[in-house]
Amino acid sequence: MAAKQQPTRRKRDPETTRIAILEAAKTVLARDGAEGLSVSTVAKVAGVNRGTAYQHFQVKEDLVRATLDWVSHQLLDAVFEGGDLDGEVPDDQLRPDREHMDEVIERMAAFNLRLSEYAIENPDIGRVWLFDVLSRDDPRKDVFYKRFEQAVQTLAESDAGVEDIDVEVQSVMILTGYFMWPVWVRAHARSKKARKEMARRYALEVLRNAMYGVLPADTHSVVKAYLKSNI
Repeated sequence: MAAKQQPTRRKRDPETTRIAILEAAKTVLARDGAEGLSVSTVAKVAGVNRGTAYQHFQVKEDLVRATLDWVSHQLLDAVFEGGDLDGEVPDDQLRPDREHMDEVIERMAAFNLRLSEYAIENPDIGRVWLFDVLSRDDPRKDVFYKRFEQAVQTLAESDAGVEDIDVEVQSVMILTGYFMWPVWVRAHARSKKARKEMARRYALEVLRNAMYGVLPADTHSVVKAYLKSNI
């Protein structure tokens, strides 16, 4: 009689398990907020043993913090399209140059659209993330906020920006608008196509507002030409 085969033991992959837990926590956090999140609830959603979840995150607070950091990295990757996520803004990524305003406006428009689309497709967790960042003692400890503010600072210090831009105020105003707009979108856009159109409209309006907030008057004709060809 042939020997009975032993069942194959599944190889443990701690990193894959951790990611599954974080994705589940993101779902719970978006749905129930930090108050409704628990390690055991997240373990159930992730489909992992509760003891395994506690091996990764012993207390709720650690899981909430790790989840929001995970969201920040996903946001950073989506909006800034990868790269050295924790590093400085590359000189060639958002470095404004008055002599090449057509290219600058194209990059700004594409950036605006990526951020708008992310915010609209991730409305609940986006607002949880935003409120967390705004309430932190040092928002720059968040990798996305740090990179975003660096981008605004880059514009402010370049010859493509007006004088005396308040970088902190601009950063908070812009981000708040992006992550509050989805509240309106949810009430007025029922399909994915409609949401994409809402994202496009918002991105273009942010670009229009830049003419009167951060871009010098002699560059406005370039912005107006871009808007005219894309509306």
